[in-house]
Amino acid sequence: MSPRSSVTPVVASGTASAVKLLVATLAFTGAYVGVEASQNASGQARASVVADGPVQTVVLSAEEMPVTTAKTPKSGVITVSAVASAQSCEKPYRAQSVVDNADPEDTVSYGWRLERWSPAAKKWRTYLTSDSGFTGASRTVEWRPRIVNNPGWYRVKLSVSGGDVLNSEKFQVSC
Repeated sequence: MSPRSSVTPVVASGTASAVKLLVATLAFTGAYVGVEASQNASGQARASVVADGPVQTVVLSAEEMPVTTAKTPKSGVITVSAVASAQSCEKPYRAQSVVDNADPEDTVSYGWRLERWSPAAKKWRTYLTSDSGFTGASRTVEWRPRIVNNPGWYRVKLSVSGGDVLNSEKFQVSC
């Protein structure tokens, strides 16, 4: 077998791979350009509809939770708001409160708990937990629990070392 005939399959294989890469690159580029063009077109269409159309009021169902503003919650109150998610049955939430430390020189510990109502047991059961702490006078604390494929009634509980246990309002998660 001559050296030339043994190189031919390697060159043919490399050429085929290069052609496959080129085709894949062109397909990806075409898809990207198409998505960009459709987003720009739909954005312009939305802008003209908003400018020309009347103001519409949106009413949220009882199962939806309002998104909280950047406003800091009061000490002793837990606010819980839904966070947007691309997945239909993945429900991320944002819980926050203000924790006061009686001794700013000492560390205060706190723990979050997401509880789910158990209709069978007729009581709240722990679903997720998280612990943390800080040193200082007071701090706005935040927790972002995620509920996936588990509809039901939930509430958030905040326990502060040397302090009270706070409960949020209960909220319903549905898929």
